Amino acid sequence: MLFVKVLGDMQVWVDDRRVAVPRGKQRLLLTALALRRGQAVGADALVELLWEDGSPRSARTTLRGYVKRLRTRLRVAGGRPVIESVAGGYRLSATEDEVDVHRFRRLVREARTLADPRAELAALGSAMRLWRDRPLDGLECARWVEEASSGLTEEWLQALERHSDLLIATHSADTAAVALQSALAAHPLRESLWCKLIQAMHHGGRSAEALLAYEKVRLLLADRLGVAPSGPLRELHQRILSQDEPPTAVPTTGTADSADNADCADTAVRRHEGEAAGSLGLVGRRDHLTALGRIAAQDTGARIVVIDGPAGMGKTALALHWAQRAGRRFPGGHVAVDLCGVHPSAPLTPHEALGALLLGAGVGEDEVPDDPRARVAAFREAVARRPMVVVLDNAHDVGQVRPLLPGPAGFTLVTSQSQLRGLVARDGADRLSVGRLTPEEGHDLVAAIAGPERARADPAAVAELVELCAGLPLALRIAVEKVSRVPRLSLATLVEELRADDTRLDLLETGDDDEASVRTALSRPQRLLRPTEANLLHRLSFTVDREFDLDTAARITGGDTAVLRLVLGRLVLANVLTQPSPHRYHLHDLQRAVARESAFVADAPAQAIPSQSRERRANQPVRLSPAGSAVAG
Repeated sequence: MLFVKVLGDMQVWVDDRRVAVPRGKQRLLLTALALRRGQAVGADALVELLWEDGSPRSARTTLRGYVKRLRTRLRVAGGRPVIESVAGGYRLSATEDEVDVHRFRRLVREARTLADPRAELAALGSAMRLWRDRPLDGLECARWVEEASSGLTEEWLQALERHSDLLIATHSADTAAVALQSALAAHPLRESLWCKLIQAMHHGGRSAEALLAYEKVRLLLADRLGVAPSGPLRELHQRILSQDEPPTAVPTTGTADSADNADCADTAVRRHEGEAAGSLGLVGRRDHLTALGRIAAQDTGARIVVIDGPAGMGKTALALHWAQRAGRRFPGGHVAVDLCGVHPSAPLTPHEALGALLLGAGVGEDEVPDDPRARVAAFREAVARRPMVVVLDNAHDVGQVRPLLPGPAGFTLVTSQSQLRGLVARDGADRLSVGRLTPEEGHDLVAAIAGPERARADPAAVAELVELCAGLPLALRIAVEKVSRVPRLSLATLVEELRADDTRLDLLETGDDDEASVRTALSRPQRLLRPTEANLLHRLSFTVDREFDLDTAARITGGDTAVLRLVLGRLVLANVLTQPSPHRYHLHDLQRAVARESAFVADAPAQAIPSQSRERRANQPVRLSPAGSAVAG
């Protein structure tokens, strides 16, 4: 395996060991061939590149000597020739991914084809990480080296600027600002970099610093070049002054009712910032995005959308993805808050959530009312004054959400594990249920993480991987992360590991992040179930196929059909089960594994479905018969 690095000082790796290439002509020769990877370069052309100011008579003989020495140094396992002789010259036999500059160009090229900005950001991030320093650094002085280095630097700057645009769009403006300031230290007269930096500062809530940066570049251009800033810079400056360049509307601090409440609200809003910055982004879900656009375009209706679905399906990613883009069409942008509905800590109260929403809507901390009714009125007034998209993420129940609805001036997205049927029935909300990824969407997600080439190389493994992960984006992301981390781990090997039912959940967690765990994501909503619901789920996890009907469940549990229908309905309400058709239910394999594990860990006795009279009384579980216990155990 060969890897030639020229985006910095030259480094060459052969079969995982670094190979020293002598400075001088040999490095020049290898660089010239690496930049033209796969192309035949004539001997005369190489002589001109190595001896720009005139070649010695023995130049061709010396060139052959350099080639021979490089071939000896770059011998790879299997004896593959790295430098091939072709008619009248030589060629570096290497793939795109074996020379860093060509890998960089491939990643940038692929990034441009991605419709999803988050996926484009991830691809560009991979490309940017290949750069270590000034390209072609440490080579012998030559005009072509300087020209090539300048051209490569321009490619890097263009990629950096696009990367910065995407970071700003995904609420990572501070990260963009750091990279831009570093680039400006080397390229202080590049006005497009200043433009991006000023935008990043402004969108990161640092408008005063943005205006100071404009003044700095204005003085710099006047002093160095005797010119004024360009039109785009002047227009941006004017938009910030007139507040026509809206800053990002995601809240950055919580309300200060008490220390505990402040921490809770702060955690809620900061989690969204982390997701926006670190997520690979939304892959697929085009039908859902189209539906959201269609609902938002309607002039009538409640302008509320409930996005519900099982844990790990990407409801938050869908809502934030759409809100960040659609929010640009709203004067107030968008504001988002995590209501902690399914979380180890208590859900946010409406009072706490309204405090965070008001701060995110631009209300000063001193202006946030203490009175609960006044907070409701203040938030609705803020949204009426500057209409915005409001994302209420991870809602616990209808009672938590209803006081937070901003009225018809806003457009509200509510994500929840629960179906929140009351919002649809009483408040006129539209429902958008998010289910498992299609095989095509699963393939696209694997390709986005592991790389298109690996996904194309083994489509059967990709298809089985999607199935083993039950089509959950969270599970797929965790699983494929291992492929990107562990050298030489193939998708087929990963699939083989995941086939074992008893260890699958252990493999679907990163080990260093409680939130990056399928077990954690699926167990939280199960822990909120009533005893009757939890007991039924445990029973079903041991006894039914993925899809089953009401009669099968009644036969297995021996429970009353009418009561059983009610309990199954509550499991559907919590999105622990899904209901593809009347009286038919679906329990996916990962949900089943968590239910089985929870039953074992709790060491609770198996319990029966109560009769209808018992159900009406206190919802107290009743023990199974000995035969039923044997089935569950």
